[in-house]
Amino acid sequence: MVDVLLLLGGNILGLNLYYKNKNKKKKERLHALMNSNFQQSLVETGDDKEANRLVKSEKARERTPEEIAANRYLSGNVGSVVMLIAGRFYPVAILPGIALAVYACLPIYKRAYISVFKEKKLKNDLLNGLVVTGSMVTGHFLVTALFTFISNLGTVVVQKSKGYSEEMLKGVFNQKISTVWLLKDGIELETPIEEVEIKDTIIVHTGELIPLDGTIIKGAVTVDQHALTGESIPVEKTMDDDVLASTVVIAGYAWIEVTRTGENTVVAKIENVLQGTSDFKTGIQLKGEAWADKAAAPILGLGIVMWPLQGLAISTAVFNCSPGNGIRLSASAQTLTHIILAAQKNILIKDGRVLEQLMEVDTVIFDKTGTLTEDEHKVSRIFCADNAYSENDILYYAAATEQKVSHPLARAIIEKAEDLALSLPDVALSDSRYEVGMGVTATVNDKTTQVGSLVFMEKADISIPEIIKEDVRAAIADGASVVMVVIEGKIVGAIEIQAQLRPEVEEVIAKLRKRGLKNLYILSGDQMEPTRKMANKLKLDGYFHNVSPEDKSNIIEKLQKEGKKVCFIGDGINDVIAMKKANASISLSGASTIATDVAQVILMSGTLSELDDIFDIAQDLKRKLIMTITSYTTVVIVSFTSFVFLGVPPFLALIVQSIVNNTYGMSQALLPLKQLRDSKKREQEQDRLLIKERVLELKG
Repeated sequence: MVDVLLLLGGNILGLNLYYKNKNKKKKERLHALMNSNFQQSLVETGDDKEANRLVKSEKARERTPEEIAANRYLSGNVGSVVMLIAGRFYPVAILPGIALAVYACLPIYKRAYISVFKEKKLKNDLLNGLVVTGSMVTGHFLVTALFTFISNLGTVVVQKSKGYSEEMLKGVFNQKISTVWLLKDGIELETPIEEVEIKDTIIVHTGELIPLDGTIIKGAVTVDQHALTGESIPVEKTMDDDVLASTVVIAGYAWIEVTRTGENTVVAKIENVLQGTSDFKTGIQLKGEAWADKAAAPILGLGIVMWPLQGLAISTAVFNCSPGNGIRLSASAQTLTHIILAAQKNILIKDGRVLEQLMEVDTVIFDKTGTLTEDEHKVSRIFCADNAYSENDILYYAAATEQKVSHPLARAIIEKAEDLALSLPDVALSDSRYEVGMGVTATVNDKTTQVGSLVFMEKADISIPEIIKEDVRAAIADGASVVMVVIEGKIVGAIEIQAQLRPEVEEVIAKLRKRGLKNLYILSGDQMEPTRKMANKLKLDGYFHNVSPEDKSNIIEKLQKEGKKVCFIGDGINDVIAMKKANASISLSGASTIATDVAQVILMSGTLSELDDIFDIAQDLKRKLIMTITSYTTVVIVSFTSFVFLGVPPFLALIVQSIVNNTYGMSQALLPLKQLRDSKKREQEQDRLLIKERVLELKG
C-alpha cells in the first residue's frame, strides 16, 4: 500500500507541475511596461489590481483534436485512480473506477491495433496493450489505472509538441492577393485574381504586392524582392525586366504582362514544396521509443514462453519489462523542461523534437544576407574623382541630395553624414526629383547634383572618370552597392555601401568549431565573389552562391544523402523550403514573419549570440536521456530478476519498476520547471514592488 501511495503521490506531483506550466500564460516583464503607455493608467489607479492587469497573456494556441482527446483520457485516468483508491473504503466507488480505467486504456489498445494490423509490426504499443489486459484479467485494476496514467500523460506531452509543429505552415502566405488591377481596353478594372490569364496586363502601384509573375511592358519600379531572392537591397525594374509575385513595389508604377498564374508562380511552387515536405519531421520518433520498439519482439516472445510455465501474472510483468514505457514519458518531459530552460535564454523552441535533432547535427548552413549580415547597410568607402572635392564633400552633397528619399542606400548615406556631424542644408522638396530606376536629382547650394547607380550614369550619358573606374567595378564585383555622385554634370566621386557582418558572427563560428562541428557553409542567392569572400573571412568549409529557393532545398538534401545532419539558419521566405528540408531550422527574431512561422527555433534577441546556447541545451538533454535509458535498463534487469528468480510477487515488481522508472524519471524531468516557476514568482513580486514605487514617483 505504501508503494502504491508513493507511486500515486509522485505521479500527481508530476501532473501538477506539468499542468501548472502547461496552462501558465506567458508573462511580460512588468518593469518593461513602466516606460510604456500604461503609465497613465497606473497613475490614475495606483492599486494592485492595475499592476496585476499589466501581466498580459498571449493568445492561447488552438489545441489539436489529438491533444484534446489525450487530455480527456488523462482526466479519465485521474478519476479512475481516485475512485479505485476510494473503493478501498467505499466499495460503491469501485465500479466507476474500473469503468474509467477501461476507458483510459482505449488509446493504448488503439495504438496496439494500428501497430499489429495496419503497420504489421511488433512494437512497444503491443506490449502496453498486453500489460493492461493482463493486469485487468488478474484483477489489478489500480495497477491498470496507474500504468495507463503514465502512458496517457506521455501522450499529452508528445501531442502538445506535435500540435506546435502542425501549426507552423498556418499563415505562411497570409498576404495573398484576392483582386488585381487589370487593364482592359485602356481602362483599369479591379478583377478577381483567379480570372487573370497569361498575357493579360495588370497594373501595380507604389506600396503594392506584385500579384503574379510577369514582365514589365511599361513604366519602372523599385522592388523589394528580399523575401524571394535573399537580396537585401531593392532592385530597379524597367522595361522587359521580369518581376515575381509577392514582391513589394517600394516606388514607381508599371504595367506587367502576366507570364505565370496560379500554381505556376514562384510563390505557388514554394508553397507546394512546403506542403510536400510538411511531414518531413512528423514521422521522427524519440530515440528511446524507437529503441523500445526494437526490443518488443524478444520481450513478447519471452512473455509468451513464461505464460504456461509460471502463469499470467509473471507473463504480464515480463511484458512490462520494456523500458520504453518510462522512456516515453521521461524523454517527453525532459524535452519540455529543456524548452523552458531555453526560453530563459531568450530562445524560443517551437518544436520540441528539434532538440533531439540538434544532438545529431554535424553540419551548419548559414543564409548570408540578413543572417550573417545585418539588415542595415553602411557606407564602407568613398572614392574621390575630383581633387576639388574631399570625401566629406562628396558625402555632404550625396546626403543633401538624398535626404528626401527613403531608399535603404539613401538612409545609409544620410546616417554616415550624421555620424560625421555634417550639417546638411535643407533641400526643398520642389528642388529634388526622384526617378525610379534612375536616381535623385536636386539643387544643393545652387549646384545641380545627381546621385544614382551606374545605370543612371549611362542613361544620363555621364562617363565615369578613369581614376575611379577600376575601384567601382571591383566594388560591384565584390557584391557592394555603389552610387555615383554628380555635381554640375560631372562625376566627382562614388560611395560604396555594404551590408555589415554581424559583430557576433566570428565568435559564434569559433564556438561552433570548438564544439567539433566541422562542416560550416554559406548558402546564398547573392553573387559568387561576395559569398566566397565572406566564407574565406569566416574560415568556413564552403559556400553555395546564386541559388534559388528550390536549389537551397536540393543542396541540403544532397548533403543529407551524404550522411550529414544539417541545421539551416535563415531569415526569409526564400529560406523556408530549406528550413523544412533540414534536420533542424533556426531563425532570428525580427526576420520575416514567414521565416519565424516555419523555423523550429527562434533566437529572440535578433542576433546569433545564443546559437551556441541552443547546442548546449541539446547536448545536456542528450546526456540526460542517455542516463535515463541506462538507469531504466538497469531497473528492468533488476525487476526481471526479482520476480523470475527471487520469488517477488510480479505485480509488486511491476509497481516498484513503475515507481523508479516513471515517477522518479518524470520528477527529475519536471523539477526544474518548479524551480523556474518559483523564481518567476519572486521576480514578479519584485516587479510589483517596483511598479508601486514608480506609481508613487509619478504621483509625487
